[in-house]
Amino acid sequence: MSQKQNPRKGTKTVKSVRPWGDIHLLVRNQECSVDVTHIKPGERSSLHSHEVRYELFHFLDDGAYLEIDGELYRPKAHDEFMLEPGMKHRFWAIEDDFKMIVVCFGEWTEEDQVRHEDDYGREGTKLTI
Repeated sequence: MSQKQNPRKGTKTVKSVRPWGDIHLLVRNQECSVDVTHIKPGERSSLHSHEVRYELFHFLDDGAYLEIDGELYRPKAHDEFMLEPGMKHRFWAIEDDFKMIVVCFGEWTEEDQVRHEDDYGREGTKLTI
């Protein structure tokens, strides 16, 4: 991804080690939407993409499976992936649940998500919160 397109404006996650533990500084001084996503064992998100927003996935736990444009990844805790608009992606858990932080850059709207495949019969339907 070029620095011109990078919504993080060239910044990277910084790990700050403290005597009591550590802090991972994901995003600083930028407009974004942030959520914590929890995936239950045996469950999978829809294969989807976004027209407008970028998403930064920061995994909090091991055990995740992640597909991006047909490529399979097995992220570990604190691995990160920056997804650009148009990239088809989904994530799932098999043995253990996991959590990840999702940082969305660009306007977050329900209409921005396009479901391409879905295990729960929601393919092609509008996202609702």
